[in-house]
Amino acid sequence: MSKANLTHHFLIAAPELSDPRFEQALIYICRHDKHGALGLMVNRPLEQARVGKLLEDLDIEVTDAQVMEDLALEGGPMYPEVGFVLHTGQPEWASSFAISENVCITTSQDILKRIAAGQGVGHYQLCLGHASWGKKQLDRELANGDWLVCPADLNLLFDTPFEERWQMAADKIGVNFDYLSSDIGHA
Repeated sequence: MSKANLTHHFLIAAPELSDPRFEQALIYICRHDKHGALGLMVNRPLEQARVGKLLEDLDIEVTDAQVMEDLALEGGPMYPEVGFVLHTGQPEWASSFAISENVCITTSQDILKRIAAGQGVGHYQLCLGHASWGKKQLDRELANGDWLVCPADLNLLFDTPFEERWQMAADKIGVNFDYLSSDIGHA
């Protein structure tokens, strides 16, 4: 059982994880404390959900052409109608909090307006929905071998192509899934 705080870490879904919603998922943990955990899947682009179109649907004028091409991500199965902006920088927005020294999560529209204009936000990802765990639930899943843990880094979080993130996180901790036993986490 994990006693460590996993905020600003990745959870790498083990190949044998039985929940198909998390097959080959890479989840960035935004909060982990005695009450539970909250994370965002960062490797599941929603092919039909362009950030620019979503912003226009909110009556936000998009002037940055790149935003029209950016894909939103499936953040997790909980509340898929709610958007979470994972971004670099400081928590300077109306509804924002710092996860690490240079990564924040924001849920207010003020950041969306700045993204639409290509101003004030370095790297970002718009995630729809989130993953969450109740008190000690994540610890039990870790003990069962459902997840592997990897320290987060900005390159993997924002710059690595989505389809490569799960494997690259595993590579970062020296795991080759071809050789991983289905008995992970069991003595």
